[in-house]
Amino acid sequence: MHIQVLGASINAAVMAYHLSEVGHSIVWLPQDESLFKKLDSRRTIFDDLRLTSVLHDQLDAGRITLSPSETQVSDICILAFTAEQYMLFECQQDNDLSEFKLIINYSHVGLGKTNLLKSLTKNANVVYIPDFLQEGNLIRSFVSSNLIVGCESGKAVEALVQEAFRPIFPLESQYNFMSILSAEFTKLSISGFLATKVSFMNDLSNAAEALGVDIEEVRIAMATDPRIGKQYLYPGCGFGGGNLTRDVLTLKQVVQQTGNTTGLLEKIWDINEYQKEIIFRKLWNLFHCQLKDKVIAFWGAAFKPNTASLAQAPILKILEACWAQGAITRVHDPRALTTLKELYPDQPLLQLCTDQYETVIDADALCLVTEWKQYWSPDFNELRRRMRQLHLIDGRNIYRPEYVEQQGFSYQGIGRTGVRKQ
Repeated sequence: MHIQVLGASINAAVMAYHLSEVGHSIVWLPQDESLFKKLDSRRTIFDDLRLTSVLHDQLDAGRITLSPSETQVSDICILAFTAEQYMLFECQQDNDLSEFKLIINYSHVGLGKTNLLKSLTKNANVVYIPDFLQEGNLIRSFVSSNLIVGCESGKAVEALVQEAFRPIFPLESQYNFMSILSAEFTKLSISGFLATKVSFMNDLSNAAEALGVDIEEVRIAMATDPRIGKQYLYPGCGFGGGNLTRDVLTLKQVVQQTGNTTGLLEKIWDINEYQKEIIFRKLWNLFHCQLKDKVIAFWGAAFKPNTASLAQAPILKILEACWAQGAITRVHDPRALTTLKELYPDQPLLQLCTDQYETVIDADALCLVTEWKQYWSPDFNELRRRMRQLHLIDGRNIYRPEYVEQQGFSYQGIGRTGVRKQ
């Protein structure tokens, strides 16, 4: 098929890659000069080396082109706008896309917007496909679940959707067709449920600490129950990211507008915001409320591994709380330091380190915030040699407390103060 992709979002990039890889002819029109220049000159986009590499391969092979051919007529148009692009699209007078057999809305635009696109594009065959892309795992996350499709245009349009995605999702059972509004609400509901699991475990971890229970033993046992499963069942120092937090806030607003006053989603949000400060509270207690001039080292800043994004990242609240108490903070992250510097260009208490062991020189405590793989097996001899005080706060529970303590460190995890002694 000949397919046109409009938009400069990550969604557009991932969709263009996957459809071109299976043989479709893709015209990608980013409608963004900066992104177009990066693609045209084969530079890195979205700070994602893997996605950039595979897109460059498709561009070099001619399976993706960045300008339409005068003779080529596309069957399908996929709208994968950024939020700013969608707002401009809504305001434009001439958005006639009636020549396409099918329009797929693959943008983050909110509840009810897909049906609005029918009138904006003058095309009745508009469907909605929600994305469940995970930053840091963009390519694989596209194919990790079945395809949810909001479609109200009949069997012929459903068949066209299936034909477009058949090489990626070959089974009938991999398609879940429903009304457009149901699909939009499903997208928000899934994000809300994942956030609920994370916040529930964080709430339990705080109770576990007070009770002297090891939350890791509880988590492992819970994960064996098939009704619960192990995904998103890890306590930590709070979740972040633009997509998940945006969906949770949107869902919270939607539920409130219906008159529902139970407040569950409000509580989920509050728990997560509270959890983002747990590392600071542990530091506060560790140093008996005296953090001034203490040197605190942080490993990890991005909201999750394999991304440079600091959107709603816990590190931001932690750092600001430390600065308010006069603590000196040193941060290492493989990819997010530039973004952190842009956020706090004139903060004298912030030191950015390009080497993870430089971060801990004369440090009074080391805090693990983001579980990048390079942090999982640290050189404890090097840490002992460089640190002033041997305190380790594990915000993602990636270390074995017994082993860390055997290396001469005091250890604090999330809900792990009740570690069972052998």
